[in-house]
Amino acid sequence: MQEPQSPVPLRHRLTVRLTGGVLFALLLIGVPFLLMFHKLQRQRQLERLTEATEGLSRVLVDGLRSAMLAGRPHVLDQTIRNLAQQEGIERVILLDHAGRVRVASDPADEGRVINRDRETTCRVCHQAGRASAGSRTTVTWDDGRRVFRAMSVIRNAPQCYGCHAATSSVNGILLMDLALRGADRRFFADIGGTVALGAVMLLLTVAVLVLLLDRTVHGPLRAVVSTSQRIVGGDLDARVEAGSSGEFAVLASQLNRMTDHLALSLRTVETQRRELQAILDATDDEIVVLDRDRRVVAANRAYQARSERPQLETLGHFCREVPASHGPCLENEPGGCPVRKVFETGQHHWGVTSYVDPGGKERVIEIHGSPLRGPDGAITHAVEVRRDISERRQMEATLAHSERLVSLGLLASGLSHEINNPLGAIAASVEALRRRLAAEPGLPPQTAGELERVLGRIAGGAERCRQITHRLLKVARPSLAARTLVDVNRVMEDVLLILAHQIKHAGVRTRLELGAGLSPRWTDESRLGQVFMNLVLNALQAMDGGGGELRIVTAAEGKGARIDIVDTGCGIAPEHLKRIYEPFFTTKPVGQGTGLGLFITHQIVTEMGGAIEARSEVGLGTTMTVRLPREESRAGS
Repeated sequence: MQEPQSPVPLRHRLTVRLTGGVLFALLLIGVPFLLMFHKLQRQRQLERLTEATEGLSRVLVDGLRSAMLAGRPHVLDQTIRNLAQQEGIERVILLDHAGRVRVASDPADEGRVINRDRETTCRVCHQAGRASAGSRTTVTWDDGRRVFRAMSVIRNAPQCYGCHAATSSVNGILLMDLALRGADRRFFADIGGTVALGAVMLLLTVAVLVLLLDRTVHGPLRAVVSTSQRIVGGDLDARVEAGSSGEFAVLASQLNRMTDHLALSLRTVETQRRELQAILDATDDEIVVLDRDRRVVAANRAYQARSERPQLETLGHFCREVPASHGPCLENEPGGCPVRKVFETGQHHWGVTSYVDPGGKERVIEIHGSPLRGPDGAITHAVEVRRDISERRQMEATLAHSERLVSLGLLASGLSHEINNPLGAIAASVEALRRRLAAEPGLPPQTAGELERVLGRIAGGAERCRQITHRLLKVARPSLAARTLVDVNRVMEDVLLILAHQIKHAGVRTRLELGAGLSPRWTDESRLGQVFMNLVLNALQAMDGGGGELRIVTAAEGKGARIDIVDTGCGIAPEHLKRIYEPFFTTKPVGQGTGLGLFITHQIVTEMGGAIEARSEVGLGTTMTVRLPREESRAGS
């Protein structure tokens, strides 16, 4: 799911940045131009003032020279004072060659001697050692006012030698100060108007530029960004409307082509993902992919079904947090977690665990962990495969038991043949002795009777041994013939005869209650004998040589048969009672049990279509009940 896009800050927007760049360029060009224009206008203003003051100064100097030559030097005094009253003229001063004020527009200045070293106008020429020019202008401050000062030198001339020494080159200096307040106001008014006009033009330029950028750049770019966001959000049908021409039309066309390829690639990837998921879901093994933190990244249907959680609730959780019915985590087991070992070593690891399902059956789970590597070869994930091998373990147990039975059958067959040969010789010898005794004349009757009784006991013992070996062969060696009609009571008696020595050695009393009306069963006699032998042996081991009673009851139950084998042994704990039919489960000490007897017994009874049931109390004993179904006689078939 696409995260909400935050708006682009104003300073980062393309229109603002382009407009700002253009504005900065205009200012970078316009400000120096404005300063140069200001300087040029000021220079032109000063030039106009210079021209005006120089003309006025020439008039005054020429008039003064004429008045001096006419012998009327004070004719221009009032003219100078009146001139100072004109607008824009601050003062007019006439100095002699010694720097003393002879005539001034302000009478208070008359007679004052101007210090050349202090007066700015004087220092320009006198301190620099330059010759005095005919006229000079400067801008200075006088009493806090900015003024334009014009200095005109009154040169000595031959016609002036009557009053002035011929050795002096300068007769006096005319100073005229013009106020710059009005000129400055007009100048800055002109500059302000120019700046205002420039600002208006700049604003108009910016506005036109913004509109132009919005239409030609920002608008198409907005369409590209909006479509890109929709594509990121998963809408692969979104397309940009390309214009007729231009770079943005090319960009829109390329984006649309890229989206087409992306949609095709995603469809291909999704198809492959569904196919892979279908393959994983088709297996009964539980498959889960974990990251380096052992969080669930992906899982197949079997894992989800046994984890008791929907897939969306499983993804992202630690594997140990997912509630499961497939056994405990191997993290705390002796062998450790295979997935953790995969990340530590980079190699394949496996382990086995077991648990009891809700039905009370033990399940054996084989767990394999394999690494998944990235393009750089580093392990990024691990695949954990959980396989239920309970049935395989049962098959292995059955096979092991079958192999043991085959070995036992071969051993019993060999022993039977080896024993039957001497037994045959004994029986033949007994018969020969009987014939000889019958043909022996003169043998006392009493002696003949004693010898006959001895020979009878020998023949009876040999016959009993032959029957025992015959029964042992039938129980220990699987029958290769088809099923036959079997007398359940006779099979039980045969088993008890075979185990008679163990029963006597254990000090167990046997009580048989065999049902007289029990009809024969159509079954495999050797397998049924194997069931009875396993149950009787378990009962003897439960009483553990401490005596007790073994009670065996057979009876008809409906159309079937019921066999109860009851012992007074130690009993079975409740927590073990529901596990007694599991392969390799045993509570006996090591070396005294394989855990396969009741498993094989349960399997044989189930294959016969019957059922087996166990009832037990600790310290009181156990009752094992076998129920066999009725099967029609097939003697005539």
